[in-house]
Amino acid sequence: MAQKKKSGTAKSRTASEKEKSKPRAKSGKPRRKNNLLKLCSEMNRLVIDAVDKEVVKRFKTLIDTSAEEITKASLDSVLKNPGDVEVSSFHESLQPYIKHYIFMVKRSAK
Repeated sequence: MAQKKKSGTAKSRTASEKEKSKPRAKSGKPRRKNNLLKLCSEMNRLVIDAVDKEVVKRFKTLIDTSAEEITKASLDSVLKNPGDVEVSSFHESLQPYIKHYIFMVKRSAK
C-alpha cells in the first residue's frame, strides 16, 4: 500500500498565523496604586538617612511588582493618625513599610 506524501503546494499555517488566530487575553494597563504611591511619597519626604532611602526604594519596588493595595480610608488613617494604626490589618508584605513610616513620623516629631 502506497503512502500519500504531502504536496509542497498545500498551504500550511505558519506559527505567526496560528498566533494571530488565537484569542488574546486582555492586556490592559496595570492598575496604578495611588494610595501606596501617596504613602511612598510621604515616606520619601521624611527620609533622613541612607537606611530610610533604601526602605523607600524597596517599597517602590514592592509597589511595582505586587498586586496589593490599601484603601483610601486606611491610607488616611495611616497619614493622619500613625500612632493609632493597627498594622496587622494590612497585608503581610506591606506591614514592615507601614511600621517604618510610623517610626519615621515619631522620629521627626522629636
